[in-house]
Parts: sequence; structure tokens; C-alpha cells
Amino acid sequence: MSNPAFMSVCFEGERCELRSLYGKMKRLQERKKPLIENGFYHPQRWLGNLVTRLGANWHEVYCRGEWSELKLREGNLYFFTETAWHPPFGLLKLIQKVYPSLTFYFSAEGDDWDAYLTNDAEGKYFSSRYIVDCEPDIEYFDTIEEACAHLSAYIGKPIAAFWESLKAAAEEWNDENPDTDWPIGVKQFEVITHDEMWDE
Repeated sequence: MSNPAFMSVCFEGERCELRSLYGKMKRLQERKKPLIENGFYHPQRWLGNLVTRLGANWHEVYCRGEWSELKLREGNLYFFTETAWHPPFGLLKLIQKVYPSLTFYFSAEGDDWDAYLTNDAEGKYFSSRYIVDCEPDIEYFDTIEEACAHLSAYIGKPIAAFWESLKAAAEEWNDENPDTDWPIGVKQFEVITHDEMWDE
């Protein structure tokens, strides 16, 4: 069984190109039958349909997954993808090739995949940089100070506002509570560049 990767995407750029891309995706997901027969749970929203509609070969662009939550709002296009193993970076680059005015921002993660990535260095659309997973919920934070304060309140001990300190505090608590049903998990988003995004 593959490990899922989840990605939130935002495109900005010229209105006519945003509306064109939105129209293609909306028409694809509203078809009675998918553009290309496939075995996905929501076959109309299979990423290979979009790759094909954009004029590329779905065998050559990684598209093992689906999109959802398509929205055109406040001059931006948003959608969410769930794929196997890793995010569909090649698809984002294909969209940008077809629509040159568009710029994309993303936040991608996968617990089993164990990678947390974004290209939004300034936090324009995706500002979260840290995740603290402790009972009763998973929380996202923009700063290390916020993340450390949250975990500090949970474990009842002060934590210096550094990533290494946050990791050490989580590991220490887990070691001291081996029978817990909810071990603490902490993650840090890595900011990557366009050139660091792999296509396959």
C-alpha cells in the first residue's frame, strides 16, 4: 500500500488564465464519465485527466492521485491533491508551462511519507512552519515560539524557542510515557525552491 502525500495549492496570475484553468478542472470533475477511464475513487478528478486536458501525456507526468476542493476566490485558484508517495510537482510545472502568467504556491505533507515541504518562503498563502501533534489534536504554527509555547503548556515544562529544543522535549516526554496512546509528534516544514521540486 502506498503512503499518501497531501498538498494544498494556490495559483495567482492573470485572471483570464486562472479562469481558463478553473474552467477546465471544473468541467472535468462534473463529467458523467471521466475523460480517461481509471480506477480511482473519484475518477472524474483523477489528475491524469487534467494532464491530458492540458495537452500532455499522463504516462509522462506524475499524476497518481486526485484533486478536490477546487475554488476560484479573490483572484486566486485553490485546490487540494492527495497522491501516492509524493506530491505531483510535475503537474504544477505543466500548468505553469501552459499558463505562463501563473505562479503557484503549495504546502505539502505526509506522515508516512515523512516530508513537510512548501515553496511559500514569505508565508503569503501558507505560513505554517511547525506542527505539534499531541492530544487532543494536531496544531499548526507559524513560529517556533508558538509551537514551543503550545507543547510547553501540554507537558508542563519550559521549552526554549528552538527547533532542536522542541524535538528534544517531545522525545523526552515520549520516553517518559511509553504506554501513552498518543505519543507527541513534532514536524518542521522545509522551504524549497522551484529547482528543488522533482518531476517524478
